Amino acid sequence: MEGRKWEDMETDCLVNILGRVGIESLALDVPFVCKSWYKATLNPLCWQSLIFPSDLEDYPWSVNRGGLIKGAVNRSQRSATRLALPDDCSNEDIIYALEECPSLKLLKLPSSVIYNRGGFTIPSMINKWTNIETLMLQFSRDLEEIIAQISLHGKNFIQLSVANDNISSDAAIAIATLLPNIKGLALRRCELQRSDLVIILNGCKKLEYMDVSNCIGFESDDAQILNLASHITTFKCEGSCLYDDYDDGFGLCSRDVDCYYGSDGYGDD
Repeated sequence: MEGRKWEDMETDCLVNILGRVGIESLALDVPFVCKSWYKATLNPLCWQSLIFPSDLEDYPWSVNRGGLIKGAVNRSQRSATRLALPDDCSNEDIIYALEECPSLKLLKLPSSVIYNRGGFTIPSMINKWTNIETLMLQFSRDLEEIIAQISLHGKNFIQLSVANDNISSDAAIAIATLLPNIKGLALRRCELQRSDLVIILNGCKKLEYMDVSNCIGFESDDAQILNLASHITTFKCEGSCLYDDYDDGFGLCSRDVDCYYGSDGYGDD
């Protein structure tokens, strides 16, 4: 008995499978396999997870990057629940994607957002995402205001991730007082003073996951910190230190040198 062909698969099953493939394959490969697969890609359920690769520069020059982003967003028909934008995303594409994805539960914004000159700020957009649960940032100049807006509009919010930022005392207090029920917090490679980390640990008693690895401002083996974090199921603080133990005259600490050149000094190819 001859087995069934992929093109004969029921549309609902096919949509379920295609919704799990990478966005690049879904946009650039799948529609050209056969007519039934192309038809399936028109279903917005295939486009609920818009996780773009961080660097679109690797794509063929024939691919219009802005067109790829807008096309995927349009296919979702405002039903996307997960959005991760690439680092080389333009202001126009960022604004368009954020305006057209009101159902987001997870949002990862590129570092270019901080340089945005398009007349919008992240805090001004948060009231549009009433279902937001997870926000991931590559540093932000509006962190305290972002947290304040999340506390007002994000009733389901459970996880915040910020990297490569200076977590001020005001931001630490905002996290502790306005987001006391969050379950996940990642502040990797940030400047975070010991006293501010203590404030966060004392305020966020429901944390199940916390990552403060490779931070500057406290020691990874600090007994008080480890004791305060003992209730957290997964607590990561490896590589954190009280102060920069290396200064080459250009503002780089040893952690930055390792990241740039590799821990062995030769870098990664």
